[in-house]
Amino acid sequence: MKKGTILWITLAGLLLIIGLVVPITVTAPDDTRVILDHTNKVYSAPACFDQADLTNNLEETTLKFAQELEYVSESSCTEEQLKETKPFLIGIFQ
Repeated sequence: MKKGTILWITLAGLLLIIGLVVPITVTAPDDTRVILDHTNKVYSAPACFDQADLTNNLEETTLKFAQELEYVSESSCTEEQLKETKPFLIGIFQ
């Protein structure tokens, strides 16, 4: 085999190994849609809206805006929907 071919195979193998063992942090994007309850100063993920205990003083906005207002998560359902994950680097290509 040529030296160039061996180099490329070695490089590809190293990248594969790195991709399998390097964890990355994935968080909900700032533009994730949430529902604000201005009365209780909480936010809810849309998937949790039906089971949330919210008033009728609602607004649909982004997660970034809710955090700027210092609103808190309405429930564990919302926290689960927006939780931070740490998959391995290779998982982002699936």
